[in-house]
Amino acid sequence: MDNVRFNTPSVIKLGSFAGKIKYCLIDAFCIPLLKVFQLKIQCVNDQLIVIANDGFEDVALHNLIWEYAHQYLVPENYTICHRNGITMDNRLENLLLLSNNMIYLPIKSPSLTSFYWNIVSNLPVDMDEVDYHNSVSHESSLYECHHAPCTQLLSSEQFNCLQCRKIKYCSQRCRTMDADVHSVFCNPSSPQ
Repeated sequence: MDNVRFNTPSVIKLGSFAGKIKYCLIDAFCIPLLKVFQLKIQCVNDQLIVIANDGFEDVALHNLIWEYAHQYLVPENYTICHRNGITMDNRLENLLLLSNNMIYLPIKSPSLTSFYWNIVSNLPVDMDEVDYHNSVSHESSLYECHHAPCTQLLSSEQFNCLQCRKIKYCSQRCRTMDADVHSVFCNPSSPQ
């Protein structure tokens, strides 16, 4: 499957988790896997990752994609890392096989230029997200910055929406960048 390296990415809606609607990117050649595996999100080692389940066991989606593309199992004492540090970006070109003895620092491009950021920030407003945020308050100890392309996990409320105080952000920059999207469902009359 070496000829699939530059395949068309597909956006998969995973549902709501950690305070927002989550999406992941996979290559189009991986779409047949979705007939066998159901996808969900889990927090593993303080990171949100996509898990694939075939009805019997959970497997990290990035491992499954690597094994599907290269036709061999991830060797013992090796790990699949995300080159850009974004665990929702499971395109083959973003996956890297590394020895567990190595320390890997992801090549994080500035947020505004990353491929994942450009794809997710250009998705249309999701009406499920509007319904999600207009429903009952979602209390959780695990929360991710609300700005769709940002994957920063928050341990506490750092920057809330100044109007409704329900939506949380990792920085003032993310709050500002998400303002147009959030304004569609912001409800300042019912502060938390």
